[in-house]
Amino acid sequence: LLLIRSRLRHSAQHGSGMTRDVVSLAWSNAARAPGRSISTLALISMAVFLLVAISAFQLQPPPMGTDINSGDGGFALWAKSDLPVYPDLADKKEREEKLNFADTPDSAVDRATIIPLRVESGQDASCLNLYQATRPRIVGVNARLIERGGFAWAAKPVGLQEDSMNPWQALDPPSENVIDGERVYPVVMDQNTAMYSLHLYSGIGERFAIDDGRGGKIQLQVAGLLKNSLLQGDLLIGEQDFKQLFPQVSGSRLFLIAPGTPEDATALKQELEENLESYGFLVSSTRDRLRDLMAVQNTYLSTFQSLGGLGLLLGTIGLAVVQWRNIWERRGELSLLRAIGFTRERLRRLLLWENLSLLLAGLLLGISAALVAIGPSLVRGDAEVPWTQLLTILGIVALTGVLTGWYSARAALKPPIVETLRSEGN
Repeated sequence: LLLIRSRLRHSAQHGSGMTRDVVSLAWSNAARAPGRSISTLALISMAVFLLVAISAFQLQPPPMGTDINSGDGGFALWAKSDLPVYPDLADKKEREEKLNFADTPDSAVDRATIIPLRVESGQDASCLNLYQATRPRIVGVNARLIERGGFAWAAKPVGLQEDSMNPWQALDPPSENVIDGERVYPVVMDQNTAMYSLHLYSGIGERFAIDDGRGGKIQLQVAGLLKNSLLQGDLLIGEQDFKQLFPQVSGSRLFLIAPGTPEDATALKQELEENLESYGFLVSSTRDRLRDLMAVQNTYLSTFQSLGGLGLLLGTIGLAVVQWRNIWERRGELSLLRAIGFTRERLRRLLLWENLSLLLAGLLLGISAALVAIGPSLVRGDAEVPWTQLLTILGIVALTGVLTGWYSARAALKPPIVETLRSEGN
């Protein structure tokens, strides 16, 4: 902006010499009122900067259950039950003998991967809870999930940084870490839970304590951080550590479910809810869960996006006002150019390019500055620019600028030459 301002002022003070094309002449005319031009340019570029930079951090849930290393861990469904389920849902014999599942030859449950998790009741520490959680819910991660691996990680445990290693191994075997006479248990949680709910900012290795519900404290140490996961709000510890801390808790009340095929999801949900109705079993889509969690961050971002949109609207309107004023002040000049041989079409292109040069410069400046600002996040994969949505918005703005410029030029060249010259001479 400072460079363009300098060039405009230099052009206004010293002139730009002979210009042989319409584009150069249009830019020279923009230097007639450099203060107006740079103000309009600044407003447009700053508004575009806000739109592009903030849109890059809008979160979208991944395709349901297709990627094991995403926020849903490759699980398309997840379920909760009001009462603990003791039999293993992944064992066909136990399902049929203890839970009265029908022996169906082509059952969606038989093809599914079901991982049960033990739960110690507590407060929701996700971003959906408006209050700070003092005793978050604790979930015991069994060996089946640890062996399977998966989920997206914001920070991996020390010693398990390589992609080929399974970060869940930090929760197995049981903890034997004793510091100052107290046993410290490794815990995995979502990064948002750590930072915004529990105010843990040091990351891997940070220690903290929570109430155990019996008047004591549980010492925990951050072993890993998940990234935008459906397990946000829970503290995840190894199942053996869970049994030691909460021996009174038996059975499972949280289930991660991966259908055998995408087509099995609906039938699987129906079959599980019908057979486990007495347990208060409720199956939900992991995509819906992630969308609800991401909606909080997206709502904050949308607020700032609306400011950017308002700025862009004001910038476009301001550009039209500046152009109208410039044309009004140059009525005599335009009529003189027509008198010495400039055609209406050429003058119309000249005025249109004056408008577009500022508009396009503002759009390019805003986009370039935004890409520089979010560059590190783009490299890390923490942000992704929604080019389709942004290009649609910016295209509408550019089209509006073109139409405004065309209408202004058409109106400016409509009055008769002689009458305009006489009025300007008087």
